Formats: sequence, C-alpha cells, structure tokens
Amino acid sequence: MTLLSKYIFKEFMRVFLAGLTTILIVYLCVDFLQRADDLIKYKATISQVSAYFLYGLPAMATQALPIAALLATLISLGNLSRYNELIAMRAGGLSLSRIITPVFVGGLVISAFGFVNNELIMPVYSARANQIRFVEIEKKQQRVVFQQRRLWLRGPNNSIANIEMVSPERERYEMLGINIYFLNPDYTVRERITADSLLWENNAWRLKNSRKFIVAKDSVTTLSADGEVYNVVESPDDLSMIVKKSEEMNFTELWDYVRRLKTS
Repeated sequence: MTLLSKYIFKEFMRVFLAGLTTILIVYLCVDFLQRADDLIKYKATISQVSAYFLYGLPAMATQALPIAALLATLISLGNLSRYNELIAMRAGGLSLSRIITPVFVGGLVISAFGFVNNELIMPVYSARANQIRFVEIEKKQQRVVFQQRRLWLRGPNNSIANIEMVSPERERYEMLGINIYFLNPDYTVRERITADSLLWENNAWRLKNSRKFIVAKDSVTTLSADGEVYNVVESPDDLSMIVKKSEEMNFTELWDYVRRLKTS
C-alpha cells in the first residue's frame, strides 16, 4: 500500500471510528431513557445497569456499523474534495479506482469485523444481557433446564416439559411438539402428556391434540388432555426468557431454525 493509500485509509477509518462511537453513545442514551422507568421500578443497582448495557453493545454495534461506514465514506471523500486533494491526486495521474481502493479495503475490514461480531461475540453477549435483565434485575425465575435443539423447562407440579419449538407468530402464541413428564418425589414418571401444541387462549396455556398417559402399578391409562391448562410460563411475555431471539443466534442457528420452521 502506497503512502497516499495509507493516508486515505487512515482518514476513512478515523472518521468511521468517530462515527461509530457517536452512534453508540446516542443509542445507549436513548435505550437508557426508554428503560429508565423499569430499572427504577425493579431497583436495579449501578453494577447491574452497567453490565446490562455493556453486554448490549455488540448488538448495538451490529446496527451501527453500516451507518458508520456510509458516513465515513461520504465524509472522508468529501473532505478530500473540500480541500482540493482529489484534484491534486487526479493531476498527479491517479485514477478514481486507485483513490477509492483504500475505502474499499476499509469496507472489507469493517465487514469482516461485523461477521466475527455477529457469529461469535453478539450471540453470547446478547444472551448474557437478557439474563441480567430478566433474572438479575426483574427477578424472574429462569425455567430453562438446558437447551440445544429442543427446550427443556421446569413446569408446575414437579414436571418437566420438552418443547420442539416456539412459533414466531406474535398474534398467536404457540409452542409446538410438547412432551410433559410429571415426576414422583423419587423422580419416576407418574404421568406423561404428549401434545401437538400448547396454545395461549383465555389467559392460559391450553393443550391441543393431546393424549395423557397415567402410570399405575402394572398398567397405563390413556385419556384425552385437550383443553387442559399447563402454564409452563405465566404469560407470553416470559417466552423471551426461554427462546433465543434472532440477535442471539449465529448463522448456523438461524439456518437451522428456518429449516425447522419449514418442516413444522
């Protein structure tokens, strides 16, 4: 890279970093003002608030990177034109492609950073930010036992629910592929329920297309469980604690989630 290319590249990155910092500060201020009432309501400590917004920075950066890159391109090239540096470069025999190549390289660097942030940093940090908000600040019970492709949640009456997936349609809150196990004190199964879905109706989660298997001494009784209430979470608002949002997923997880939605 020539001395002139280094100069253009440094100018571009300088403006980009200044723009990114400014956007993040504005974003933090607006986000803080929007959540201030809730933070005061739940008596959040300074350390909790600081940690919550700190872990939220990678998600904010994802949205800010394209805007900062666009502003950096316009301002850096605009400054070169403003001080007649572009004219001097052209008079020196440089083509437009040679002039904008450092900006293009800067864009590739920003894109690479954005990819690493989206795949490795943001999913982990966003999940931690949500845990701080819901569990540490709002004092909600974390019901997830463990989570891989399916959800395992602690339910009422000493039960464990296995859920294939949660429907993303917010006008119809629904969990799909339900298996519920009611346990005895010694952790043996006393009752099992299988259902196609768990639907939010009339302020309760109700089983749909379901069967109940009651274990006796030497037999199993099978009954219909359609319409029975099983409140694995208190309300649809609590789904945000058990389901990953898009910003908490990397590309592979998003691809798998889309595939499972199509399959279901």
